[in-house]
Amino acid sequence: MIETAVWHITAFYRFIPIEEAKIAPLRTEILGWMGERNMRGLVLVSCEGVNGTVAGTTESIEQFKTAMCDWVGTDDIRFKDSTSDVRPFRRLTVDVRKEIVTLKRPDLVPEITENSHLSPKEWHEMLSSENPPVLIDTRNTYETLTGKFKGAIDPQLKTFADWNTYLDNADLPKDQPVMIYCTGGIRCEKAIMAMHTRGFEKVYQLRDGILGYLAEYPNQLYEGDCYIFDERVGLDQNLQPSTKFGNCPGCGLTAEGLKECSICGKGYYMCPTCAEKWPPTCCKRCRDTWRQQEAKRKRAEAPKNQS
Repeated sequence: MIETAVWHITAFYRFIPIEEAKIAPLRTEILGWMGERNMRGLVLVSCEGVNGTVAGTTESIEQFKTAMCDWVGTDDIRFKDSTSDVRPFRRLTVDVRKEIVTLKRPDLVPEITENSHLSPKEWHEMLSSENPPVLIDTRNTYETLTGKFKGAIDPQLKTFADWNTYLDNADLPKDQPVMIYCTGGIRCEKAIMAMHTRGFEKVYQLRDGILGYLAEYPNQLYEGDCYIFDERVGLDQNLQPSTKFGNCPGCGLTAEGLKECSICGKGYYMCPTCAEKWPPTCCKRCRDTWRQQEAKRKRAEAPKNQS
């Protein structure tokens, strides 16, 4: 990857039919094209469309947007841009999936329509009203730990596929307006369809998700940071890398509170559960070094303990 002081990043998705015979060649083309430009990130390709977040130089990102629209045959792709002085990805991955967001319902393929989408301004006004509708966060629990909209219901999802079970068991009004949101909008495209199949009549989603809202309304109705799926872990209210949260080296989930590695001195985050059994280190390599040092220390102290 090109070393740069500032990384330019874009996140996107588009539900659009792609013939199965074209999937493998498309993956190869995207992988080669991005590799030639030293870009990194994650792109998912499926018969239902494309989804991804990629990083590179300003020039390569702009070229990528044009190329992606050409590859899938539409100019109607919404790209959400950000910058970071923290490297967001270590490698380039282009994967073929059954779904570009896993609800385990490949039969539910959304048709992008603005009828159910609220702009950040419309969303803000509706939530600020005297009697706002029921508000539900469609993200996983480890994401909601970093922050969520004020008053939102957290369904405690371990995976997005649990959304189906939640809807089947939740006591929610089906004849009254419901608002749902996620990080960038893609999960809501399927979440809203799952709700419609269960008889929910008026469901509204936040267009472009939390990222789109924070771009226009920082430090307003969304509280905390926004979890994202790259090495930045979270973005603050100004869409800059979070200084509050990171991924725990023990379990890989969200952790709060910066610590210093006893081996290399690097800063890291660790959840309370792993802190009880994981040595004060930032990664598995430092953990192994710590254990080796502890074993050596105990061997050296053994004769003293026996005397």
